[in-house]
Amino acid sequence: MTSPTSSNPPPPRGVWPSIAPYVVPPVAASAAIVPAFYDMVAKSAMQKGMPAPSMTFKTVLQGVKGGFGASPTVGSMVGSQMVLQSRVEQALVKTFPNLFAEDSNKAKTSLTLASSAAVGGLSSPFLAVYNGKTMIPPWSVRESLSKFSLKQAGAITLQETGFVAGLAAADLVSVPMKQMLGDNKAVEYSAAAVAGTFGSLVGHAGNTALTRWQNGMTVDSPRQLSWGALRKARGNAVFAVVYKLGKEVLNSTVEGEK
Repeated sequence: MTSPTSSNPPPPRGVWPSIAPYVVPPVAASAAIVPAFYDMVAKSAMQKGMPAPSMTFKTVLQGVKGGFGASPTVGSMVGSQMVLQSRVEQALVKTFPNLFAEDSNKAKTSLTLASSAAVGGLSSPFLAVYNGKTMIPPWSVRESLSKFSLKQAGAITLQETGFVAGLAAADLVSVPMKQMLGDNKAVEYSAAAVAGTFGSLVGHAGNTALTRWQNGMTVDSPRQLSWGALRKARGNAVFAVVYKLGKEVLNSTVEGEK
């Protein structure tokens, strides 16, 4: 007598559910950078000691245009970071189970920070290219890579530890916020904005050092490291919210095909 399982095997998964974990993050990131890019251009100007571009229809339109131009680079970069971070976390848990395998917020936070630092270091050349695209006028890939150095890689690692951790921590941040404010979409997206803002501020000093070093400038005082922080934080908050929205929309189509 055959079992129900053998006589009624589950239907094979479609192509989209199989590739979605690798496609959703870069597509969502590609969309998220467009509304955030104007603030990224403004923060780079401020980090160099220049005034931010005035917010006029023309400059905002230029920012949107620049966002579309940077979209493929940012989508590939952030998408790869999110996929790579998952693999790095699995490797860390397997290698250091006493540190990261415990099911607690402290262990999860430590794992997120460690994996974010590793991913930031590995992706530093790509981040240098992206930061070059926020210059006025935007730099080419070759120009950014020709100026890349180990010092810049260190600054990028600091920056990305905060940024990637912020994106990855959005769900963790939403837990206490839901307990205090209620379980709804508004709280979830507010948590994403908070996580994006916090991650941006944590890594901003590294990003400022990167921008100044890329332009042949030095960091002469700790105060300089805060230049452009609020503009970048706003841009990252917008990015985090749109990124979360994009993932949810795309993942809902995956659920529909299962």
